Amino acid sequence: MCKTGEMIMNIYDVAKEAGVSITTVSRMINNKGYVSEKTRKKIQDVLDRNEYHPSAIARGMVTGSMKTVGIVVVDVRVPHYALTSYIMEQRLSEEGYMVLVCNTGEEEEDCRRYLRMLAERHVDGIILVGSIFNRLCDEDTLNLLSNIPIVMANGKIERENVYAVLVDEAHGMELATAHLYERGRRKLAYVIDKDTNAADRKMEGFIREMKRLGYEDPEKDVYHTPYGLEGGTQIAGVLREKGYDGVVFGEDLTAVGAMNEWGRQGVRIPEEIALTGCNNSEYSYICSPGLTTVNNKGEVLSELTVRMLLDVLSKKKELASLVVLPELVVRETT
Repeated sequence: MCKTGEMIMNIYDVAKEAGVSITTVSRMINNKGYVSEKTRKKIQDVLDRNEYHPSAIARGMVTGSMKTVGIVVVDVRVPHYALTSYIMEQRLSEEGYMVLVCNTGEEEEDCRRYLRMLAERHVDGIILVGSIFNRLCDEDTLNLLSNIPIVMANGKIERENVYAVLVDEAHGMELATAHLYERGRRKLAYVIDKDTNAADRKMEGFIREMKRLGYEDPEKDVYHTPYGLEGGTQIAGVLREKGYDGVVFGEDLTAVGAMNEWGRQGVRIPEEIALTGCNNSEYSYICSPGLTTVNNKGEVLSELTVRMLLDVLSKKKELASLVVLPELVVRETT
């Protein structure tokens, strides 16, 4: 028996006590090859009786898989990234994978360092959360990862080993813009606060919908500001001075920053100015008034991303990309 203070049992001991070959024990533990139910039960009884737990490293050497996945984000403190990373980690854990969550920040060198570390650890797969990795992943790093399946959550890189689950955020911004117009807003602006492919897609959705509504030059109504409360505060005064009565923001937190500043100035929302955000984050429903926002369905994105990676790892039918359609959540700011 393997008790505290005694020698830890190995696969040779299991085979000897069960009266079977080492190969048979290996097939059963690694679920590779046929083992009869009678023999399987005999081995399992030995394993249970001795509280035997196979070494992950040893099993990896046999199966060629360390059952490890890297989830890479720029900053897990951001609520949207925190939600998606948590769901992904939970789902992968349920499937028996150990998960390494990496916070790279927005510097290319830091991103390269983390991705090289994952390659050196021979992870089975990598999930990149966010389109910002279109910019952070250079050609040399992608070549280093060429033998590792990569799934991008809301980003896309044209490589043979890279798959994508995308949110049609342009459609989400079209919904928000059309909603403000339907509410009688005629002078509309868009605020972009990030330098990512997803941010560009959102802006393009606003411009496309404005043109559909008959506006000839909506590009002049696009404003840039830093992401977050401070960025929202900075742009609030400019938007009021320009006389906008409706504003589409690319992120909830920036929208809340502008809304707080307008509230401080005594601006009535939505009577004098209406606004929408994006992400349906906790900021959108704890602020007052509640923020109308685009729900980009982070839960669905996370589930589909994990499922795609698992399908690739198990050699099931592979899809190059999937698309999630967002929806508008209407609250008090419109």
